[in-house]
Amino acid sequence: MQALKESAIGPNFDSLPFNNALRELWSQLGAVDSSFGLDRAWTQTGDTYLLLLVTTIPTISLGSIEIPRLLIGLWQLSSPAWGTASSQEMQSSLLELVSRGFTAADMADHYGDAEIIFGTFRRSLPKEINERMLTCTKWCVFAPPDRPPTSEWVASKVHERRDRCGGYLDVLQFHWQEYSDKSYLLIIHHLIELSRSALHVVKAIGLVNFDAERTDEICTYLNRDWNGEGRVISNQVQYSLIDQRPRFRLANVCKKHGIKLLTYGTYCGNFLSDKWLGKPSPNLYADSITPSQRKYFDMIKLWGGWELFQELLVALRRIADAHGGSIDIANVAAKWVLEKEEVASVIVGTRLGVSSNAASNLRVFTFTLSDRDYAAINAVLDKSKAEEMFHQMGDCGSEYRHSSH
Repeated sequence: MQALKESAIGPNFDSLPFNNALRELWSQLGAVDSSFGLDRAWTQTGDTYLLLLVTTIPTISLGSIEIPRLLIGLWQLSSPAWGTASSQEMQSSLLELVSRGFTAADMADHYGDAEIIFGTFRRSLPKEINERMLTCTKWCVFAPPDRPPTSEWVASKVHERRDRCGGYLDVLQFHWQEYSDKSYLLIIHHLIELSRSALHVVKAIGLVNFDAERTDEICTYLNRDWNGEGRVISNQVQYSLIDQRPRFRLANVCKKHGIKLLTYGTYCGNFLSDKWLGKPSPNLYADSITPSQRKYFDMIKLWGGWELFQELLVALRRIADAHGGSIDIANVAAKWVLEKEEVASVIVGTRLGVSSNAASNLRVFTFTLSDRDYAAINAVLDKSKAEEMFHQMGDCGSEYRHSSH
């Protein structure tokens, strides 16, 4: 490779020897692991050329969008509480993620500079890789707007998101705080209209933290409004072995209307991992505990408590061992969610430049859960208060509407 790089100022894909060498390289890499495909592209930083070997991970169709079954989530950029890194460290982290197949990112208008960071990064990528990237962000309306929600106003909000994302906007996900104000129906109508008439602005529309009742209402409204020609493709909600609320009502709504869930909180702030197996309950005031972990620990207590949670971790560890290799607890926890019919993708929280579990997260695609695995998991889940949590907390997203987000 060094000889190839030194033979010209920059790479020339028209060069026969260069192409032959690359084909041989790809052939050897494919022999190492045939589970994933590989694409190639050059990216340039100053005078330095880097060859990106981009893994192809499984995708699923959401309308016209092909979305990877794992997305990187950039919520952690909303606060330094998750750690900080330099721009160069974040750039390097994103390059590693893309090379491993994480070509789709989830962010929001209130995640700090996440949109700008990812948008700038995407613009720096060569065309071959850029075309595979997916920018998924959110427009979150936490208070009723101070003006009528006209199509022009809605379009201006979408353009804000697109501009901050570097000119790319594949999936815009919409959150609306006040259910009592039905303006969200008109806004979603305008969003669908924009996605149908201006694909260069936004390609698809999704929802964020809408419960089953309102998701059904929105999908029914759009079906009537657009005669089945316009619809949302997804709803992003919390879903895990601990928080199973989507399966009680929302799953049936998804099946009825042909939409899928993008899930966050699937790893419960990393509590569903080998790190916590056999450990005492955490000190929530410790510096090492993140804001997300404080939230998810409260959910674990509602679900059944730390002792039952340890039973679950033991069961997951045994399942991981049975599948061999380097499968871990987090892989099994994510697989349980990914195998749900209503789920399209799991969002993996990412601390850019601080830490990375990218390689281990990909192992979720190397096994499937057996009937015996499900029986072992259900033996623990049957002892939990999962359904009581649904009634106590309310349906998906209710926790954000009972108090300020």
